Amino acid sequence: MNALFELLAGLLAFFYDLIPNFAVAIVLLTFTVMLALAPVTLRGTRSMLALQRLQPEVKKLQAEHKDDKQAANEALMAFYKEHKINPLSGCLPMIVQFPVLIVMFNVIRGLTAEKPKYLSEDSALYQALVRSGGAMKSFGVDLAETATGAGGARGLPLYLLVALVIVTGYWQMKQMQARSTSSQQMNPQAQTIMKVMPLFSGLISLSLPGGVVLYFLASNLFRIAQQALMYRFDPALAATVKREITEIETKTVERERAHRNERRAPGRGKAASTPSPANRQTGRTTSPGRSSNGGRPGGSRSSSKKKSKRRKR
Repeated sequence: MNALFELLAGLLAFFYDLIPNFAVAIVLLTFTVMLALAPVTLRGTRSMLALQRLQPEVKKLQAEHKDDKQAANEALMAFYKEHKINPLSGCLPMIVQFPVLIVMFNVIRGLTAEKPKYLSEDSALYQALVRSGGAMKSFGVDLAETATGAGGARGLPLYLLVALVIVTGYWQMKQMQARSTSSQQMNPQAQTIMKVMPLFSGLISLSLPGGVVLYFLASNLFRIAQQALMYRFDPALAATVKREITEIETKTVERERAHRNERRAPGRGKAASTPSPANRQTGRTTSPGRSSNGGRPGGSRSSSKKKSKRRKR
């Protein structure tokens, strides 16, 4: 774990050498981390778009098992597994960044100690932190302080950062939901998480150093811009999503057809009786009350009686 702390601290020191400003160095570090997480974001976006277009099929499954919640949940999980879809894919980029936030928290706490940790003593960032006594002042704001820990006017800029984290979090979620139509809404579970996650992010930001909150805000802005560019300019994403959706819809149609055939199967056992060889030639079926020659019952007996009367005469 210390190796990861040293890596992020080293990158922060590198960007501080380029532009000697704590806030700018943190933002540049954030963009670097987000670029490294771009494949995860792309995968989550593809899965999210496919899930949005499959909501009609999800609603059908829920309607089929509306009287049994356990069966409905099992059917949905099997449906997601069959189509390789993560129902929480829309929240995946935000969930992935929490471990990085924890690392950033420990890095900044280590950098602002009496003797900065994870840095080479020859670096400009180390020397700047020693001169400031552990403060990370940038644009008049100490990014080493927390919003709840700073008093009076010093805490207002930090509270503003927390508010911006909440606003950009909701902005990002609205951007995701805008890809679904009124008939293809996201599933309720994902909707609930999307409503709670930005508020939760803001609440934990109150007790985080301003530098970590700035990292949080910069990552939200980066993902907003990234998603807008992916939706608009990434033909590979559009082609991949279209191909995956076509495959999923084909499998869904096959599954529904098999389900309908299973329902009809019990009525197929009632087959018509097989006609006799003689009737196959004439195309007729012999009823129980009629003879094979088409006459009324007892027709052959009446003809034999007439022949016997003629012989007696």
